Amino acid sequence: MQPIRGSVVIPTFNSGTLVVEAVASVLAQSIVPEEIIVVDDGSTDDTPARMAPFGNRVRYIRQENRGVSAARNRGIETATGDLIAFLDADDVWHPRKWELQLQTFARQPELGLIGTKAFPWPDAVFASIDRADSANLTRVDWHDLVVKNRLTTSSIVVRREALDRSGKFDTTLQGPEDRDLWLRIAATTRIANLDLPLTGYRDVPGSVSKNIERCKAGMLRILDKLESQQLLRGRPMLRRKAYSYVHHSCAYLYGAAGAYGRSVRSSVKSLGIYPLPYRRDEVKQRGERPKRLLVNLAHWLGFKPSNVGS
Repeated sequence: MQPIRGSVVIPTFNSGTLVVEAVASVLAQSIVPEEIIVVDDGSTDDTPARMAPFGNRVRYIRQENRGVSAARNRGIETATGDLIAFLDADDVWHPRKWELQLQTFARQPELGLIGTKAFPWPDAVFASIDRADSANLTRVDWHDLVVKNRLTTSSIVVRREALDRSGKFDTTLQGPEDRDLWLRIAATTRIANLDLPLTGYRDVPGSVSKNIERCKAGMLRILDKLESQQLLRGRPMLRRKAYSYVHHSCAYLYGAAGAYGRSVRSSVKSLGIYPLPYRRDEVKQRGERPKRLLVNLAHWLGFKPSNVGS
């Protein structure tokens, strides 16, 4: 039996300093993947010069600026691996990430995609992992992803055959394009998260996830796609919960941006569509939605409440 070959796809745009750190974290793996592909999506900074020292250890591809989805798709098309991993230019991997996901695929051959827990970077250090063989796996069902994204893109390793069935990233989506692909993959194979902090996630100011209207439009577009495919037909509560969660997510983003009136309206809409409580694995605290509504309503009216639920 031939060993499994792995490819890592790293899209980048004007992130010369950060992408060097991302690539270095892959090269520092306890088992180094066979292929590292950096797709430069039309950078105008010094990215080419920063990639040069890696030589043939990294396959560096430049293309005209077409967006992160197109860059990831170019990497998928170029990759030769049986397993495809994704890593954003501003994130990093724990030194044992690839090794532990390979072991998990070997133990659980029915899995088509494996993610990991994330930790804040660079505000943290790599955790010491002693009993990786006993780490829990959390199953992520299609129904779970309809409501909420449970996967961090930079943590994902997916079998090539699963990508071949599901297709690539939708280049018309900006923001939640990753969740759209995970939904398609989850419809054809089992997926799970390895419950270990193996992916360093950098919170970058001004990232796409901070663009509230764009993210909202993207989340609604994903649900529209499911509607058009009749995948929510006969599932009225799942449908209501999914639309409710879009407005719940926007309430948080609006509140964080100081747009308290919009946050309040989004919370009211969320509760109106689906007044039942969310599951504990869908929110950070009990009563999160009414708490957020009350806190942001108080802010809107000029009071200064505690930050609970904001």
